[in-house]
Amino acid sequence: MPLPLRPMTLALMLTMSCTSTADAALELRNQHLFRYLLVDVYTAELYSAPDTSLEQALNSDTPLRLTLRYHRNIDRDDLTKAALTTLERQHGSEQLQQWQDELTALHQAFRDVSAGDTYSLDRRPDGSLELHYNDSLAYRSDTPGLATLYLGIWLDEDGLSEGLRSALLK
Repeated sequence: MPLPLRPMTLALMLTMSCTSTADAALELRNQHLFRYLLVDVYTAELYSAPDTSLEQALNSDTPLRLTLRYHRNIDRDDLTKAALTTLERQHGSEQLQQWQDELTALHQAFRDVSAGDTYSLDRRPDGSLELHYNDSLAYRSDTPGLATLYLGIWLDEDGLSEGLRSALLK
């Protein structure tokens, strides 16, 4: 007769079964509710290696994950418009032009989001970018620097929200 599982043991087993070896090295470092005009938009969660400071993780190619857990419906065109507006403010249209093909391909993988959906943007150990939509791989790029560029929307200066950036990087 099998032994009964305690709730914590069962939760740990379920977590381990849904996490790859590379993902197991990342832990939740900070999270923050992003609000726009008094509306809850999403909760952002930042994951990195536990033995690396967030400053070190940002200034290197170490693995990072940013997960956005949406609290409302948003059209994909609004997602891409906000991303491009922020990237252009951060880098200028001329510098951004070199990324145009990659950004177009990435944005074509976006979908409309509904309350409860998630997007996760991963900078993998090899520097590649993976975009997951509700835990399914939606896009992958091996282009060096693309993951860091795109994570910068939330994590670099002059990004989407200074309050969000500060909360994630504290």
